[in-house]
Amino acid sequence: MRNALLALFVFVLLGGCARLKTAPSPPQSAGPSAEAREIRYNAVLALLHRGSPRVTDEGVWDVLTEMLDEGQQLQTFQTHAGDGPTVPDETGARMTVIGALRAVRELHRKRPEIDLSGLKGPLDRLKESSNATVRAEAGQAQQALFGSP
Repeated sequence: MRNALLALFVFVLLGGCARLKTAPSPPQSAGPSAEAREIRYNAVLALLHRGSPRVTDEGVWDVLTEMLDEGQQLQTFQTHAGDGPTVPDETGARMTVIGALRAVRELHRKRPEIDLSGLKGPLDRLKESSNATVRAEAGQAQQALFGSP
């Protein structure tokens, strides 16, 4: 059952659902819907936590690096302040980044042979975050992956 669920996650993540639609979907704003993004992010987190070597597949890797881009997350996660303007949902954005950082550490613990050197740049940027928790988690991930603080 778990393998079937994982296969479904990967299928959805890599865009398989688009081929299954029979009716045109209504117009949407640029970028994926919040629901689609949540599904993709959860699929990647599941692969990381399971120690899957598929995390280095192009589509999965792209979603992972998106999750580790704090600026993009702050733009993506938006909320309305009453009748006021749309503002970043800093909690949602940063929890996405922190969850990805923790899952990367878990992946490395389970599968240290997987090459995660491509995450050095994103981790370096996150170590400069204005958020102390993000900085700390990025430092821990960098220490776990590369042995440097």
